[in-house]
Formats: sequence, structure tokens, C-alpha cells
Amino acid sequence: MWGRIANIAEQLDANAAKLGDIGNSDDNDVQNNITMAPSSDTDYADEDDANGWGGSDGDDLDFDDDEDMGSSGVDASFDDVADEEEADTELDNANPEAIAAPEVAEDAVAAVDTTTAATTVQQPQSPPHSLPEMVSVSAPGKALVAGGYLVLESPNPGVVLAADGCRFHTTIMFRQPCNTSKEGGVIGNSINATWESVPLDVYSPQFDKIFCYYLSYSLTGEEGNDDDDDDGEDVLRLQPRTASYEPNKFVERTLLLAFGYLRQSLGNELFHSRFRQHGLNSNERVALAIKLRADNDFYSQINHLKQRGLDLTPQDVESLEPFLPCPKDSEGMVIVNKTGMGSSAALVTSIVGALLQFFGASSLPMIDGEMTETVGQENQEEGLRIAHNLAQICHCYAQGKVGSGFDVSSAVFGSHVYTRFSKGVINKFIEDVEVRNETLKDGLSLAETDSSQLFELVTDIDKKWDCTVQPINLPEGLELLMADVCGGSESPSMARKILEWKKKNRETGFLSGYYWKDLKRCNKKIASLLSDQYTKKPFCNGLVRDGPLIIASRTAEQWKKPMPSTWHEFDGSSWDVAMQLLDLRMAFLESRQNLKGMGTAAGVPVEPDSQTTLADATMKLPGVVAAGVPGAGGYDALFVIYVKGPPTNGGKSDQVRDDIGNLWRDLSNQDNSTV
Repeated sequence: MWGRIANIAEQLDANAAKLGDIGNSDDNDVQNNITMAPSSDTDYADEDDANGWGGSDGDDLDFDDDEDMGSSGVDASFDDVADEEEADTELDNANPEAIAAPEVAEDAVAAVDTTTAATTVQQPQSPPHSLPEMVSVSAPGKALVAGGYLVLESPNPGVVLAADGCRFHTTIMFRQPCNTSKEGGVIGNSINATWESVPLDVYSPQFDKIFCYYLSYSLTGEEGNDDDDDDGEDVLRLQPRTASYEPNKFVERTLLLAFGYLRQSLGNELFHSRFRQHGLNSNERVALAIKLRADNDFYSQINHLKQRGLDLTPQDVESLEPFLPCPKDSEGMVIVNKTGMGSSAALVTSIVGALLQFFGASSLPMIDGEMTETVGQENQEEGLRIAHNLAQICHCYAQGKVGSGFDVSSAVFGSHVYTRFSKGVINKFIEDVEVRNETLKDGLSLAETDSSQLFELVTDIDKKWDCTVQPINLPEGLELLMADVCGGSESPSMARKILEWKKKNRETGFLSGYYWKDLKRCNKKIASLLSDQYTKKPFCNGLVRDGPLIIASRTAEQWKKPMPSTWHEFDGSSWDVAMQLLDLRMAFLESRQNLKGMGTAAGVPVEPDSQTTLADATMKLPGVVAAGVPGAGGYDALFVIYVKGPPTNGGKSDQVRDDIGNLWRDLSNQDNSTV
């Protein structure tokens, strides 16, 4: 089976546009948002498998991730393509290996404040026949470097950096349905004669599976008969097409709500015409095929590195071929070890973006090529806003709770300072849809009232969305590097314990706000440096000029001491740049101290001792500005912000990056549970 999947991936690579991935880029810009690639005539390389999706003979290419089919969060970038040269993505697994956050696409649209974005729904401007035959959209992973726990409560900010090279990719096109005859027969079908049923196949070669569904919807807008519900209000259903069926909440619930929004937004006739133009009313039936692929850095690559006899260093991680399959245990079950880069949010966002683009319901930024004259920045920002709101709702529905939303926001808007939306914005809708589907035996359904309410929420008719997005970017010369650490953490349970501890301390009169207030101050300092101070021309010019040879060659302690004659006290001098970098370093150190203290007081391993040792050792290296645990902390990851050193390996790496990787490799050799 794996040989078959590898062949499918190769065929897809020949037909899909190449999208950047975190493990294969040495640059590290962090203001990337969802983007698309240009459409063109598809040039198929294989007549037997013209679409490059693999055979439709029952091969199983489905997801069975414990949380999100093998991915997470959309945080920041879409790619829309009709002629893809290489759009496959593979799931990444990392141990003491490094993951570099790559450069942001130059044409990525800047993040917008969701409280002021336009509310007019963008309707497709072209007839269905002019829509692309194939679309590919990608969304990046993320690292929350400041604001852990506090971002759960508005208006506390969170500083999130999006990784342009660590992306989840969704590709959509019409093709022959997957053959389900070997899988127990068809169990889903049309509700009645006034409904249409469309085969829907979701491919995940990295997880060695295919999900097969029927998407059924009313042609008249009238509600169908529902034998499982007394109210009989459903107008759209997603049903498994086979009896041997493995549910996946993140995929299925996202598809249900995305199609529900599209049907409501486009109207019944236009929604149906998008399917009808591809042969639904002819003798030859076609399926809407959705291919899901993740860049390697979402999942640990330790096994792949060891199998190849490679070191656990950034350079060797980047040498791995893209879109590697997740390993399997002795019983053939897929082993999923995440690296904490927000795979579920990136998955959901890429699916939402691809469907919106494929059906012509929004316009997204392009990762390569020029937009048409009718698709300007205003339309792109509107497209991002619609994608953000819909992806947030889908992700919360899939999770079964309303989270802070920073991971989805980063998947859409890229790197930014984020404040969350109020839970009440979507909580009632999520509860209503969950209650409606509690007793449904097979699949999921939406009522007409659900679709109408969803449309109002996504388009924000009542101006309820109160989250804010302030774009930021690491300046040229500063890099983000991520380490995959052996172990794992359960962020929801950790957050719950921290909030319970905070509430209890407040009730007993203890200094409950002690760590909270200090963290607020530190987080605001970090946000201010990245969004304001580090954007000024003297600093940026000085960092580019003197960073590689002067600043990167010295430790932070040496930055404080007398330096060569080139270090003069003027704006943008080497010494001035180093002093400003020390401000960021001190803010991160204070944040770490408060997070660790709060975790100790609450009995939660926010920064475990092993992570403290690793971060401290990393921060002693020349050129390193800061290191710490991202997000909710725990054992699974470490982030590093450093000054880019002189280029190495033909420009694919740099000296500081190599030194960090060598340190982590040595620590891994000493204790595999450390890095």
C-alpha cells in the first residue's frame, strides 16, 4: 500500500504547484497569510491516472489522526491552482530535530483588523464555467511565542508567528469516484427525488486512507424527511459512502459547515450548477475529490531520520523528501507524533479556503502569479475575512468547544498580535448544530435555520466578531527555529488547570494576579518591539548590515561589553541594534520566569525542568536572542529567535542555525527524552 501511495504522491507532484514548506526553507519571515496559486490548463503526465490522485479501485488513503486527521490550524497562507506542479504535502514528525519557520510569500496580503473589515459578502462575478478546474490552497502552522494562557481572556494579546514553510495543503478537483465496492457497499444516498447526491472523496496519502461520502442537498430549498429526527429540518447532509467507516471530526464537520455556507451564499441554483457542469446530470458520474497533504514539520521526523542514518539537525531534516508518510506500528496503525505547530487549525483553514475558492465564493491572495483586475486587495481582504470567520466556526465545532482562535487566525492572516473573539459570538450556533446531530445515526446534517444562521455569522451582519489582528513580521536578519522535543503535552487540560488555579486563588484572596499582571506587561513589551520598534529603518538597516558578522558571532553577554570600533553609539549602529535585541531577550526571560512560576504554583508543567535546561543552553549560544516553550508550554516543542549568521551549506543554512542544531543533536545523543 505504501508503494502505491508513494506513486500517487509522485504523480501529484507532477500536476501540482510547488508550495513552500517549513523544513525546506532557510528563510524565516513570519507574516504569511492564506494565498492561492494561478490557474492554468492542467498538463497530466499519466493517462491511466490523469489527475495524479491515485487509483479509484478501493485503495484506502484516509486519515485516522487522533485529533485532526494529521494536521492543525490554519495559520496564514492559501494557494489556489489549476495547474499544480507540486502541491503534495507530507506530515512531519520531529524529535530532537529542528524545524525552521520559512519566509513569507512576498505577495501575501497583510493581516487586517477583523473588527473593521467590510461586511459585504463577495458573490462570484463569473459564470460557473469560468471557474478553475483545480484549486489548491495552503495554510501555515504557527508558534505562539508570547501570550500563552492569557490569550484565552480578552483583551490580553497573543504574539503568534506563522511558519510559511510549514503548511497544510488542500487540493480540489472533479474526478472519477473512488471504488467503494470492497468496503461494504454504499450506505448513503439521496434523501428523495428533490435532492441531489454528490460523491465526495477525501484523500490522505500520508495517512494511507480515503474517506468516501455522499454530500446530499435539497434542490428546492425545501426541508427533507428525516427519519432520525422529529423536526425533519435538514436541507444538507454529509453521509459515509461505505459501511467500513472511520469518522474524522475535523474533516467531516468542516466539510458540513463549509458546504452549508456555500449553498446559502451562492443560492441553490448556482451551488448546484457547480456540480452539474461536471457531469452530474450525464451518464458518467464524477466525484468532488479533495486531497489533503501536510508539510513534514507538522509531525515528528525522528523515525525517518534514524532510518536513513541522518543526524537530528535542521540541515538533515530539510534534506528529507517532502510529504513523508506517518510511520506505522506493528499492527499497521498510523503513529502520529505532533510537533505543536497547529496542524488542526491549518487543516481546517486550508479546506475552507479551497472550497471557497473552488466555488467562486471568495478571492484569496495568490502565492504566485498576478490576480485578475477584478480581484484587488479589497476583495482579497474580504475573502480573508470570510475564510477566517468560517474557519473559526468549523474549528470550534470540530473541537467541541470555543477556543481562543489564535491558531486559525494565524492560519488566515499570518504573523500578528491577536486578541480573541467573545465566546458568545458563535457558542449558541455550535451548541444548536451539536444538539441537532446527536441522534443522527450516520453522518451529519444541517437545517435551513442552521444554514441561515451560519451565513449571518460568517458575513458578520450584526458586527459581532470582536477579535483584533495587528500584523507583525520578524525583520530581515532575525530567524525563527522550532525544535521537536520528545514527549507531548495536552494543552486543553493544562489550560483548564491553570484557569482553575487562577480562579481559586482569586476567591481565596491569594495574589492570583501576581504572575498574570507581570505576564501582561512582558507580552505587551514583546508585541511592541515586534510591531513598532523593530520596523524602524535604522534598526532594520543595522541588523542587515552588521547582524551576520558582528552580532551573530557574539553571545548576548558579549553584546553588552566593549566591541570593535564599528560599534558606535548612533541609531542603527551595531551596538544600538544589539541593545534593542537585548530588550526583546529580557522580555522573553521575564515571561519564561513568570510562566514557570505560575506553572509550579498550579502544578502544571508549563516550562518543565528539562525544557528550562534546553532553553538556557540554547540561549548561551552566539547570535541567539531568545528561546522558550510556545503556546501552553509542556514537553513537545521549543522556539528560538536568533540573528542570522554567515551563510553555510551553499546558502541553505547559516552558522548560528548550524550551531543550534549541533547543540540539540548532542543533547539528543545524551538523552533522547530531552530534545
